[in-house]
Amino acid sequence: MDSRDAWQLDGEDLKGEVLDLVRVRHELQSRMVLLIVEMFSREVLGGKGFRAIAQWLHGSTNLEIGECSLLVGLARLLMLEPVVGDAFHRGDVDALKARQVASFCQHPPKNMTLADVDKARGILLDLASKNIADRDAVRAAIRRIEKQYGNREDGVPVGEDSERNEFYA
Repeated sequence: MDSRDAWQLDGEDLKGEVLDLVRVRHELQSRMVLLIVEMFSREVLGGKGFRAIAQWLHGSTNLEIGECSLLVGLARLLMLEPVVGDAFHRGDVDALKARQVASFCQHPPKNMTLADVDKARGILLDLASKNIADRDAVRAAIRRIEKQYGNREDGVPVGEDSERNEFYA
């Protein structure tokens, strides 16, 4: 990174420094998530007056409680979904897309087998890792998967629910 003030940088240097800072920001966010995961396995808040890591983080920084809860939630999801966590820590996907994919994999439609969840995870991570994909594209892919497998509480796929289909016809 350049130590010159922003006004002293030409166009190429400005673009390069912004990209460097984005990379460093992701690396720092990745490190913070890893540290929060480690905090889950240790009793680090004992006797400090905080019941949860998010509360401690909020009380110790200028971050809002909602942002702290999102960070802790992301750490918990990535701890449960190591494949998604690896993609996040490598820098293949950002935090928001990693949260979407991990959340889907933790709560798939009832009709999905484990092999189908693994396949869907790979497809979603592949989509999320593309620079052109945004959260809406990942969300749309998740909705298509849910529609294909059905997302009904009784476990009957939408396409096979004859009572529902006759009612709507």
